[in-house]
Amino acid sequence: MKENWFVPDWLEEAPYAPVFRVRDTLHKYGRYAPQTKVVTVADLIKFHGHLCGGLMEAAVALRAAFNVLFPAGVIDRTDLEIVGNNSACGGDVAAYLTGARVRFGSQVIDLSLEGGEFYVRRVSTGEVVRVRLRDEVYPHEVKAQMRRVLSEERAPTDIDRFGELQWAYARRLCEMPPEDAFLVEKRPDYAWPSPNLTGLGRRSDNDFKAG
Repeated sequence: MKENWFVPDWLEEAPYAPVFRVRDTLHKYGRYAPQTKVVTVADLIKFHGHLCGGLMEAAVALRAAFNVLFPAGVIDRTDLEIVGNNSACGGDVAAYLTGARVRFGSQVIDLSLEGGEFYVRRVSTGEVVRVRLRDEVYPHEVKAQMRRVLSEERAPTDIDRFGELQWAYARRLCEMPPEDAFLVEKRPDYAWPSPNLTGLGRRSDNDFKAG
């Protein structure tokens, strides 16, 4: 069995599988690291636990958003805030790729947002973008099958079918440029919502990154 058994063969050859080059600090209270890291979908799967449509949806959405916020290509994970819905899959991807966290108020949950919809802010410039899935891209049979899985009439084969549909959707998202799957718009007028949690203190480990 290959070490990355959880990564399907098609993902390793997908033409638009998202890849992220990120910048962080050297250590707590450290300056910027002189080198960058590469984050792949395989890393996101390890963090979240499984590959699914929601994970890939969020990864491709943020790839599209970062193309606007970081046109030079390197994503500064010390310089981002994000608003998304309460998806377990999308929320994990958002935290991993942006460095934002609910406990620090930099990751905000907005239950009114759809899956694959985010507001992302680059703190140093104040620039905000909204990214959302194009209506024609989402396979509605996924939601129909999810409703069946959650009903009392489900059979074991319904769960298997749901997984097949999810993985097919994930694969489809990797076969087109991210901008073909998602709409990205700059939103300077967006009123950033209040944090979901307060009183837990602010993040301080990046305070000396440029010192």
